[in-house]
This record gives sequence, C-alpha cells and structure tokens, in this order.
Amino acid sequence: MDDDNTSGKELVERLLAYAVDEVAGAVGAGVTLVRDGKVEAFASIGLAPELDRLQWELGEGPIVATRAVERTVLSQNLRTDPEYPSLTRALDTTFLVGLPGTLGAVATPGSWDEGGPSQFTLYLDRGPTEKTVAVLDRIEPMVSHALATVVFCQRESMRADQMAKMVQYRRVIEQCKGAVMATAGLSAPQAFQVLDKASQRYNVRLRELAVALAEHVGNAPAEHPEDIGHILEPTDESRAAARKLWDGITRAAR
Repeated sequence: MDDDNTSGKELVERLLAYAVDEVAGAVGAGVTLVRDGKVEAFASIGLAPELDRLQWELGEGPIVATRAVERTVLSQNLRTDPEYPSLTRALDTTFLVGLPGTLGAVATPGSWDEGGPSQFTLYLDRGPTEKTVAVLDRIEPMVSHALATVVFCQRESMRADQMAKMVQYRRVIEQCKGAVMATAGLSAPQAFQVLDKASQRYNVRLRELAVALAEHVGNAPAEHPEDIGHILEPTDESRAAARKLWDGITRAAR
C-alpha cells in the first residue's frame, strides 16, 4: 500500500476513533467500500474488522442490508436479532475477544460514485438510540468526504467535475433536509429522520426521494451531474411519495 493511501487510511481511522469516542458504549467502527461489486474493508477499529467481514461472508446483517436499501439500518442486538439468523448463529460459535453480551449495530450508507457505495458501521455494547443515529448523521459526511479525497481523488485521477458528480446527490439530500428543518422547525438529525422514515414507509430509495422532493418543492429540476448518463430520474412512485411527504410536513406546520 503506498504512502498516500496509508496516510489517507489513518485519517479515516482517526474519524472512526472520534465516532467511537462520541457514542457511549461504542466498541468498534468501520468503513467498507464496494467497488464494481468487490468489497474492500478500507478502515476499521475495535471489533469492526471481524464483524464487518463476518456479515459480508454470510451475506447477512446491517452492513449488507444498508447497501441494498441505501438507508440507515439498525439492530438492537445482533446476537438475538431474528432478521439475521445466520449471523446470530455465527456469533454464538465464533470467538471474538471483547464481544459483549448485547451487540447493537448501526450501518449507514455513504457517498456514491459509479463504482459503488460505501458503508459506515458502528458497533455498541447496547442497543442504538436516536442520539446514536444523530451522532452518526453528523460524522458520516466527514468520513465520506475524507474517502472521496483519499480514495477517489488520490494521484489526482479524478477531475473536479467528476468529484462534483459523485457528491451531487448528497447535496440534494442536504437541501431537502434544510427545507424540512425550515418548514417544520426541526433540528438537522430530526429532519433527516423524517426523510429516512419516509423512504422506508414508501419503499423509495433516499436519494431518489430527495430528488423528487427537491423538484416538487422547488418546482424545477433538482441539481444533477452534467453527464446525462448519470442523471437520476425519479420514478412515478418517488414523485408520489414526495408529494405525500411534503403535504404532511406543510399541514403539520400550519
């Protein structure tokens, strides 16, 4: 591994250590990249290396689920979670030093590019709470931006316009979060939860819901990459979900 990538990995590990320090009961954190279908454990600390690897090997767990649905996935205890029976059995038979009796987990998706997304995982000796998610919502953009700089832009292989394309839809999500905050009088974590829960309720991916919502609220096309091959066109379902979501927000704000 070259010096640039090593220093970049250390930067991400420092951010992961910060996340672990900020969340009570945290026992590990990791970042995994999925590039063209290949899984790469880019950086991890504590129990995360073994726990991330185990989920990818089994094809089951929050880290796998969050890649599929592109939204935050929580587990109150991986050792008893009925959603992941193979993982539960594996944790009962696999010896990991320091593995707590209760093993909470949060997995959240990071920035996307053409190769695939990243996953940010956090493990705890207790079930995650809304405060846990709020902390991750604050830290995850820092991790994603560090990854963008370190991995995708190392050796200056990505031009500024390519970088902008990668983070374009993250900006749309942030814009929608701001609109929800201003209209409903919510905090940033609360506004994100509104968007995330709507994504789950209507079974629409978060970034697609955000694009549809931005177009509905602004009555104009959302920001998008200049390359027409990478423009995300909302489906009829996501547009309908955006209308229902915004109607509910505005009615509640009256």
